[in-house]
Amino acid sequence: MGETPYQGARPHVHLPREHGADRKRLERLKAARLIVLGDADNRFDLVSTGPADRVWLNVRSSEVAGTGCRLVTVSDEAAAGLLPGAHLTGDPTASLDALPELPERSEDLCERFREYREREHRVFYVPDTGPGEEAVAFGVLFELLRRQTAIMILAPRDPARHEPVYRDAIKYSLPIIRHNRLMTSYVPRKNRVYYVEDADTRTALYPCADLIIPGGSLVAEMQAPDLITPLLGEVPVLLGPHGSRDPLARAALQAGVVAQADSVETLAARAEALLGDLAQARRQAQAARRWLDHQVGALERVLDLL
Repeated sequence: MGETPYQGARPHVHLPREHGADRKRLERLKAARLIVLGDADNRFDLVSTGPADRVWLNVRSSEVAGTGCRLVTVSDEAAAGLLPGAHLTGDPTASLDALPELPERSEDLCERFREYREREHRVFYVPDTGPGEEAVAFGVLFELLRRQTAIMILAPRDPARHEPVYRDAIKYSLPIIRHNRLMTSYVPRKNRVYYVEDADTRTALYPCADLIIPGGSLVAEMQAPDLITPLLGEVPVLLGPHGSRDPLARAALQAGVVAQADSVETLAARAEALLGDLAQARRQAQAARRWLDHQVGALERVLDLL
């Protein structure tokens, strides 16, 4: 019983949404144990009358305390504060076994944006873009430039697309500097796009940004966005409307440690709001880093408790 649709491999059933029908279905199952995942439509009454052995995972409501569950787990510190005695296990649906080792922050690389920082101009980064996503990124940049000075770092994922994407970007008539052609210490203030064409630099630039809008989240049917790299670097993340396909991204959204735009049309407004209150955005990013640590090995911890 839980969030719909469940795509896992373990045995499960979906109960009817109609009250009364769901209770009868649960009774007919004669299950020895009831495991509830997520909000379960807040059916606290249904859970409290279930089998004697009741477990609720990924709890986010204090009302679960009244359901008589033998075991209650939460995925993050905020939820743990709602329920004394709940086990802080992380989210088992995220399936995160380990965190990668990332290169140390390159102060020299981030220093290239010093003149932007001194003037409180914003630097946002759209890494790992695929076909169709660069156009969305430029749309966000144009919307932001109507109200503030900003520079966008853009890094297509596929090396075969680097040159075609760059040539296509020229049509936007924006000052663009390519990373591999920058011979000065700083990115000139007149530039509005910093274009990156190698994988090492693409990864190293994450800590240099005020906001990450991950590629893979802007257009449907793309690869899952890389959420781990920006969270490890404690950089605020704004997912596009297609960013919740990945289990880790869904878990992060549920925990409230990353933001998401409901549509391409609202992406620029959400980015502007986050960039307008960087202190709050960075506090959220710090919470996201702590949340990420809790997710490593969550499935094993939950199975041990069961």
